[in-house]
Amino acid sequence: MIALLAAATRESQRIADAITRGWVIGALSLLGFTIIVISFAARFGGSPVNIRNWRFLLGIASLAAAAVVGIVGYLKLSVEPAVNRQIPYLASSGLALVLLAAIGGCLLVAEQVRADERRIEALESAIRSLADAVAPAIEAPPRRAD
Repeated sequence: MIALLAAATRESQRIADAITRGWVIGALSLLGFTIIVISFAARFGGSPVNIRNWRFLLGIASLAAAAVVGIVGYLKLSVEPAVNRQIPYLASSGLALVLLAAIGGCLLVAEQVRADERRIEALESAIRSLADAVAPAIEAPPRRAD
């Protein structure tokens, strides 16, 4: 009876591991496919208007995936009573969590820097046009009093 219960527990653990691995592989494949499609769209005639916020969207998606990986990893850790069996879950989910969070943070920061560059270019253009408009009045020779 105990052997049968242990075998059923091991089998259910294998099924849970297979489902977790399948989900992670599927999520990473989807993220990679999305990146490839966006890069092809940008390279082969995609308008910048259509893909303007791709960094922001991928950053949010990566952070959401990191949250899901963290929750799944925590749930797998909390179910396993033996510490030596918790280490692989901690290592794999922890590494994936850190990697996805770093990628998401980098993408969000890159989008913010790009938006700031656009604002700075607009300000520089406005300053140049103002300087061009005011330059003749400033550099004109003074009037002579006759």
